Amino acid sequence: MKKVLLPMMLLLVVVFMSACGQEKTTETGSDATSSSGSSSAEKEVIVLGTSADYAPYEFHKKIDGKDTIVGFDIEIAKAIAADLGAELKIEDMDFDGLLMALGTDKVDFVISGLTPTEERKKNVDFTHIYYYAEQAVLVREGEDTALKSIDDLSGKQVGVQKSSIQEGIAQEIEGAKLTSLAKIPELILELQTGRVDALILEKPVAEQYVKNQEGLVVANVEIEQAEDEGGSAIAVKKGNQKLLDQINTTLEKLKTNGDIERFVVEANEMLGE
Repeated sequence: MKKVLLPMMLLLVVVFMSACGQEKTTETGSDATSSSGSSSAEKEVIVLGTSADYAPYEFHKKIDGKDTIVGFDIEIAKAIAADLGAELKIEDMDFDGLLMALGTDKVDFVISGLTPTEERKKNVDFTHIYYYAEQAVLVREGEDTALKSIDDLSGKQVGVQKSSIQEGIAQEIEGAKLTSLAKIPELILELQTGRVDALILEKPVAEQYVKNQEGLVVANVEIEQAEDEGGSAIAVKKGNQKLLDQINTTLEKLKTNGDIERFVVEANEMLGE
């Protein structure tokens, strides 16, 4: 009996050890496959919040028959994502909802011609200024001669984008009546149909509508503002210093290389196509 049992026991031990070794090898191989696959299949996604109605900053354009969000802000966002090694996802929403979306983690950063006002700084952190633009008054053709200064808008119906720096400027005009809407195209329609007398927009934006819409003109009105009130910066969630530093590094590189100026030119050229 011993002669029979001993070989059988030895055989069982060999089979058991072999099975354990095979199981361990399989698990290690599976882990290795998962680890190598995650770097590509689970690539980090960074979500941009923007209001794509503000050409040449961000706007919609048909490219190869597909509706695409483009503009020089979008090119900056692409460069940020590339430096982070992340995939860029764009969330298009109303301008006045952008910072709320940032605070509730629906987006990771906001680029939308956003001015870093003291009020906004209470709720979000801003990068360095990446672009400065003048403000302008857009009116119907023939009505610009009556405007010599911003004060001439007193008593007029003035259209502005809701929650924008331009809304703040209009609120300081004594006697002006405000029409605040979420989207710039809606404001343009209000101006064209005579429901508002003038719009306050950033000058590059106003100039693009003059080029692409008949019957509009930029009035010869100078709007004075402090330098720190006229620039555009990128917003991140309060306290996200790591992302803030990473974005500032990318912005510095883009400015040094002259890429931001190139992005602005290319965005304007796209509008003319």
